[in-house]
Amino acid sequence: MKAEETEKFVEVIGDTVSGKHLISTIMISIALSLAGFFIGKNIFPHIAPEEMVQSYSLLLGIAGSLLALLLNTFLFKPKRTLNEVPSTSDEIGEVYKKLQFDIEEERESILEDPVIRKEMKEQGIYDMFIKNEGDKRK
Repeated sequence: MKAEETEKFVEVIGDTVSGKHLISTIMISIALSLAGFFIGKNIFPHIAPEEMVQSYSLLLGIAGSLLALLLNTFLFKPKRTLNEVPSTSDEIGEVYKKLQFDIEEERESILEDPVIRKEMKEQGIYDMFIKNEGDKRK
Protein backbone atom coordinates (compact mmCIF):
# COMPACT_ATOMS: atom_id res chain seq x y z
CA MET A 1 0.00 0.00 0.00
CA LYS A 2 1.11 3.51 -0.67
CA ALA A 3 1.92 5.78 2.24
CA GLU A 4 -0.14 8.55 0.69
CA GLU A 5 -3.54 7.53 -0.52
CA THR A 6 -4.93 9.57 -3.40
CA GLU A 7 -8.38 10.93 -2.74
CA LYS A 8 -11.09 10.23 -5.32
CA PHE A 9 -13.08 13.19 -6.56
CA VAL A 10 -16.41 13.22 -8.38
CA GLU A 11 -18.26 15.96 -10.22
CA VAL A 12 -21.70 16.85 -8.86
CA ILE A 13 -23.75 19.69 -10.34
CA GLY A 14 -20.68 21.30 -11.87
CA ASP A 15 -18.59 21.12 -8.68
CA THR A 16 -15.78 18.71 -7.83
CA VAL A 17 -16.12 17.05 -4.42
CA SER A 18 -14.49 14.29 -2.43
CA GLY A 19 -16.31 10.99 -2.90
CA LYS A 20 -15.92 10.01 0.76
CA HIS A 21 -17.25 13.36 1.95
CA LEU A 22 -20.16 13.19 -0.47
CA ILE A 23 -21.25 9.78 0.84
CA SER A 24 -20.81 11.00 4.43
CA THR A 25 -22.94 14.10 3.89
CA ILE A 26 -25.68 12.06 2.20
CA MET A 27 -25.74 9.54 5.07
CA ILE A 28 -25.81 12.29 7.73
CA SER A 29 -28.62 14.09 5.91
CA ILE A 30 -30.73 10.95 5.50
CA ALA A 31 -30.17 9.89 9.11
CA LEU A 32 -31.10 13.24 10.65
CA SER A 33 -34.10 13.76 8.34
CA LEU A 34 -35.55 10.32 9.05
CA ALA A 35 -34.74 10.60 12.75
CA GLY A 36 -36.67 13.87 12.95
CA PHE A 37 -39.62 12.39 11.08
CA PHE A 38 -39.85 9.21 13.18
CA ILE A 39 -39.33 11.07 16.45
CA GLY A 40 -42.22 13.30 15.42
CA LYS A 41 -44.36 10.22 14.63
CA ASN A 42 -43.78 9.01 18.22
CA ILE A 43 -44.09 12.33 20.07
CA PHE A 44 -46.84 14.25 18.26
CA PRO A 45 -49.68 11.71 18.77
CA HIS A 46 -49.50 12.58 22.47
CA ILE A 47 -49.50 16.38 22.10
CA ALA A 48 -51.13 17.25 18.77
CA PRO A 49 -54.48 16.58 17.08
CA GLU A 50 -54.51 13.32 15.12
CA GLU A 51 -54.94 15.01 11.73
CA MET A 52 -51.82 17.15 12.32
CA VAL A 53 -49.40 14.39 13.42
CA GLN A 54 -48.23 13.64 9.88
CA SER A 55 -47.68 17.34 9.07
CA TYR A 56 -45.82 18.07 12.28
CA SER A 57 -43.69 14.97 11.82
CA LEU A 58 -42.80 16.10 8.32
CA LEU A 59 -41.83 19.53 9.68
CA LEU A 60 -39.59 17.87 12.27
CA GLY A 61 -38.00 15.83 9.46
CA ILE A 62 -37.34 19.06 7.54
CA ALA A 63 -35.79 20.53 10.69
CA GLY A 64 -33.54 17.44 10.77
CA SER A 65 -32.51 18.21 7.18
CA LEU A 66 -31.61 21.77 8.16
CA LEU A 67 -29.63 20.49 11.14
CA ALA A 68 -27.81 18.10 8.78
CA LEU A 69 -27.01 21.02 6.48
CA LEU A 70 -25.44 22.95 9.34
CA LEU A 71 -23.54 19.91 10.59
CA ASN A 72 -22.21 19.08 7.11
CA THR A 73 -21.16 22.69 6.65
CA PHE A 74 -19.01 22.58 9.77
CA LEU A 75 -17.66 19.06 9.20
CA PHE A 76 -16.63 19.40 5.55
CA LYS A 77 -14.96 22.71 4.76
CA PRO A 78 -14.25 23.71 1.15
CA LYS A 79 -10.81 22.59 0.04
CA ARG A 80 -10.33 24.84 -2.95
CA THR A 81 -8.40 28.06 -2.89
CA LEU A 82 -9.22 30.97 -5.13
CA ASN A 83 -6.33 33.02 -6.40
CA GLU A 84 -7.57 36.31 -7.76
CA VAL A 85 -5.31 38.01 -10.22
CA PRO A 86 -6.26 40.90 -12.45
CA SER A 87 -7.01 39.79 -15.99
CA THR A 88 -6.04 41.69 -19.08
CA SER A 89 -8.00 42.19 -22.25
CA ASP A 90 -5.63 39.80 -24.06
CA GLU A 91 -6.22 37.04 -21.47
CA ILE A 92 -9.99 37.44 -21.85
CA GLY A 93 -9.52 37.18 -25.63
CA GLU A 94 -7.66 33.88 -25.23
CA VAL A 95 -10.41 32.46 -23.01
CA TYR A 96 -13.05 33.52 -25.54
CA LYS A 97 -11.03 31.90 -28.33
CA LYS A 98 -10.91 28.60 -26.40
CA LEU A 99 -14.66 28.80 -25.81
CA GLN A 100 -15.18 29.72 -29.47
CA PHE A 101 -16.86 33.04 -28.64
CA ASP A 102 -16.34 36.21 -30.67
CA ILE A 103 -14.70 38.73 -28.32
CA GLU A 104 -15.30 41.61 -30.72
CA GLU A 105 -19.02 40.84 -30.81
CA GLU A 106 -19.10 40.84 -27.00
CA ARG A 107 -17.21 44.12 -26.84
CA GLU A 108 -19.66 45.71 -29.29
CA SER A 109 -22.65 44.60 -27.23
CA ILE A 110 -21.03 46.05 -24.09
CA LEU A 111 -20.30 49.33 -25.82
CA GLU A 112 -23.83 49.59 -27.24
CA ASP A 113 -25.62 49.00 -23.92
CA PRO A 114 -25.08 51.82 -21.39
CA VAL A 115 -26.61 49.78 -18.54
CA ILE A 116 -24.18 46.88 -19.03
CA ARG A 117 -21.29 49.30 -19.46
CA LYS A 118 -22.17 51.09 -16.19
CA GLU A 119 -22.54 47.82 -14.25
CA MET A 120 -19.24 46.50 -15.54
CA LYS A 121 -17.49 49.72 -14.54
CA GLU A 122 -19.05 49.50 -11.06
CA GLN A 123 -17.83 45.91 -10.71
CA GLY A 124 -14.35 46.86 -11.91
CA ILE A 125 -14.32 44.43 -14.84
CA TYR A 126 -14.96 46.83 -17.69
CA ASP A 127 -11.26 47.28 -18.54
CA MET A 128 -10.78 43.52 -18.85
CA PHE A 129 -13.21 43.35 -21.78
CA ILE A 130 -12.73 46.68 -23.50
CA LYS A 131 -9.47 47.78 -25.04
CA ASN A 132 -8.69 51.34 -23.97
CA GLU A 133 -7.96 52.58 -27.46
CA GLY A 134 -11.14 50.99 -28.86
CA ASP A 135 -13.62 52.62 -26.49
CA LYS A 136 -14.61 56.12 -27.50
CA ARG A 137 -17.98 56.07 -25.62
CA LYS A 138 -16.91 56.35 -21.96
